[in-house]
Amino acid sequence: MTKPAIQLLVTDEGYRAIGHVAAQWAYLETELDSLLSLFLEHDDVKQLGLANAQSFKSRMSNLKEASELLLKDQEQPLKEIKGIITDASSLRGFRDDIVHGQWKLRRKGENLSPGIRAIKSFPTYKTREMKFTYEKAEDVAVKISRVSVRVMGWRLKYVRFK
Repeated sequence: MTKPAIQLLVTDEGYRAIGHVAAQWAYLETELDSLLSLFLEHDDVKQLGLANAQSFKSRMSNLKEASELLLKDQEQPLKEIKGIITDASSLRGFRDDIVHGQWKLRRKGENLSPGIRAIKSFPTYKTREMKFTYEKAEDVAVKISRVSVRVMGWRLKYVRFK
């Protein structure tokens, strides 16, 4: 077996937590993208000129705009999907830090604990370091999974095919 050139200071528990966040996020994004694709095929939405986008933020903006058009007379479904979009969007920053951040050990006195060094390069370069436990990463994975369930439930409840 080939060994990596850099031995990361991440435990098996850490790899599991990071992978769990990544897998749950992939599932959530697929559910949201599927719903967005369905909405983008609707004739009324086509007139808005919305297109598939690369960035998550743009896709959620498109989903919100399409939802507002298609559900303008349906207060509860619109409220629910907007809540789902808000909650998914609020988890994205945590997901980005966990999956794209540089995990490292942080020293406080004699104690070592996991942490993340996160870099944002746009619009300006900024770096920040934060204490972040593997348990907290697992909690983020659970929160992401709960949003996925809400998307699936919303779709089953409100999306009807003719």
